[in-house]
Amino acid sequence: MNGEVNNNKQKLTAKTVVLIGIIVLAVLYFAEVINIFKYLYGVIFPLLLGAAIAYVLNILVSGYEKVILPNSFNQVIISIRRGVCIVLSILTIILVLLFFLRIVIPQFSQSIGLLAAGFPVLYNNVYVCASQYADEFPVLQQKLEGLNMDGATALKKVMNVLGDWAWGTVSFMGSVFGIVINVILAFIFAIYILFGKDDLNDKFGRLLKAYMRAKRRERLYEGLRTADEAFSSYIIGQCKEAIILGLLCTIGMLLFRFPYATIIGPVIGLTALVPMVGAYIGAAIGFLLIVIVDPVKALFFILFIVILQQVEGNIIYPKVVGDSIGLPGIWVFAAITVGAGLLGIAGVLLGVPVAATVYKLLDKSIKERLG
Repeated sequence: MNGEVNNNKQKLTAKTVVLIGIIVLAVLYFAEVINIFKYLYGVIFPLLLGAAIAYVLNILVSGYEKVILPNSFNQVIISIRRGVCIVLSILTIILVLLFFLRIVIPQFSQSIGLLAAGFPVLYNNVYVCASQYADEFPVLQQKLEGLNMDGATALKKVMNVLGDWAWGTVSFMGSVFGIVINVILAFIFAIYILFGKDDLNDKFGRLLKAYMRAKRRERLYEGLRTADEAFSSYIIGQCKEAIILGLLCTIGMLLFRFPYATIIGPVIGLTALVPMVGAYIGAAIGFLLIVIVDPVKALFFILFIVILQQVEGNIIYPKVVGDSIGLPGIWVFAAITVGAGLLGIAGVLLGVPVAATVYKLLDKSIKERLG
């Protein structure tokens, strides 16, 4: 018995020494370690993207499988049903993409074009208005003198800066080609995952059972179930909210005769995919478009958006989607802020479900400890 205890202690000591050695090497060669991880990430990125695509498609596949012969135990029918559901899910995604490419994206591009066309006039009007009060504010007068350019010159300068960023910092064609290749590989990998998801699930369970204790395995399963619930609810909830908000905004703007209703409504729906702040980003674009035509209507438009957001967020969204994310508003905002700082756009989209998963697991752990 003592020999077994000593043997366990020696194994634990050896593991601790190895772990400390790895940490020391990672600290001493931090730059090299980061470069290795970047290289590995670049290699496995198509697989990670494929897994993400498979996860999103699986939400649709699971939904179709619940409708198409859900009670059949015939293996032939089950195998055919899986393929049919995958095809239907892909067609659904294609239809959604076509909707964005043919309706939403052109409207968004048109709004940017209108902003660019009206920017010089808006700039000159703001400049004239600010110049009237510049004598009372020396700092403002100094800033205006430093600008010393009209609206057309200011727009050209902004476009030059954007052009240098878009074309000068990266090889645009090379990036596009690399993205296309990665997406194709990821999509193929996603199809393989969806066709073999039952077999993969079985092998993953056997692997965990062979190398992980039952208690730890159950904790891992609980964490995965919580993460799956948070991510799937987030994806479905945000898509529903974006569609509802876009339609309500378009209809409301038509009723109140706001200009550019059919342009601003879809844009707000598109930006609403970003939780909390997305709709207000779209509203800012709409405000800039309307203020060029009618400043008074632009102010009423902001009031309309604020009221619409309150109605949609407090009445319609809870009934249609429910408490899908399960994360308090303050933590949603914190998750968006931290995610954007760490990973940019990807962090904005992933920050909320990740935070919701951590929040739910931590809440459950606290309740268990407090009894």
